[in-house]
Amino acid sequence: MRIPLSWLRDFVDVPWGGKELGARLTMSGFELEALDTAAPQFSGVVVAEIVEAVRHPQAEKLQVCKVRAGADELQIVCGAANARAGLKTALAIVGAKLPGDKPITAAKLRGVESFGMLCSARELGLAESSDGIVELPADAPVGTDLRAYMKLDDEIVELNVTPNRGDAMSVLGIAREVAALTKKGTDLFSAAENRSVPFLALKDTFPVTLTAKAACPKLVSRVVRGINNRGTSPMWLRERLRRAGLRAISPVVDVTNYVLLELGQPMHAYDLAKLKGGLDARLARDGEQITLLDGNEIKLTTDVLVIADAEGAVGMAGVMGGARTMCGAETVDVLFEAAFFAPAAIAGVVETPPEPRRPPRSSAARPRQRRARAGRPGYGPG
Repeated sequence: MRIPLSWLRDFVDVPWGGKELGARLTMSGFELEALDTAAPQFSGVVVAEIVEAVRHPQAEKLQVCKVRAGADELQIVCGAANARAGLKTALAIVGAKLPGDKPITAAKLRGVESFGMLCSARELGLAESSDGIVELPADAPVGTDLRAYMKLDDEIVELNVTPNRGDAMSVLGIAREVAALTKKGTDLFSAAENRSVPFLALKDTFPVTLTAKAACPKLVSRVVRGINNRGTSPMWLRERLRRAGLRAISPVVDVTNYVLLELGQPMHAYDLAKLKGGLDARLARDGEQITLLDGNEIKLTTDVLVIADAEGAVGMAGVMGGARTMCGAETVDVLFEAAFFAPAAIAGVVETPPEPRRPPRSSAARPRQRRARAGRPGYGPG
């Protein structure tokens, strides 16, 4: 489990650096597996704004950009499809060094001079692959060092949490451990206050039934309408997911992953328009089938706990959701679900009553048994 220190400090005061924190957590029962920073080392990369982008006269796939990175404007030749006027992005100026000590120099590309390079997330070591140059928020301050702006020297501790410590498999869970080490309390709401939004008191509800109540004693849901799932999540959220080891997918999926990482509470999101009737937490019917989010078709057995609607199973409880009700780019209305599932039910354990024990013999019967044996050959003196 990867925990960025900046995220941890939303909940608790951490008086140590990553190395000291890792050592103390190791002595508390959590093995420190690795210590890293949010990005590999690079220098000379600043926040810049593309003022103008026109087609290269000698190359159809290249653009000649005027880029503002301070008081002066620079000419940069760029091949990224998303380079456009008004975009805030990352600029490696002449003399910069990218990861791997790759130096940036002035160059001529198809006869046009270029004084620097507009960088992609991959070139900065922030992603394994990328489709274009980095897109920064519109309020990113031009000319600011990118490492400082994105806090890329943020330390990340990677911990091995044992299976019996499910309570510690989240940022908040580790914050509790740090609070115990420092003898200071946690501030659960500080992160929420920094990013507060008005609470929506909605009357819109969705019917839920708990047929297998012993396996799923609690399931709560929330209807959210009118979202834009074609957009991208805010940079701060995408960065936190990345530093914790997950990639951003879509706003709906990113929210559920974020809640899981921060609070340790699994969530699932359904496309409300694809649900038929209410939700029911029940055991699967014999031979019932489901296609999961990863495309695998599963034939269920009667000991598998599922979440179902009127047409059948829409998810294997605590394992994976179904493809039929998944959220996509076209999703507008969402049903978020959070539930508690009995661990034995998720493991598919069918509990059987123990075999009845024989009642103990009374002590009064033992002397008679000994006397009976004494009269038989092979028992007693002789």
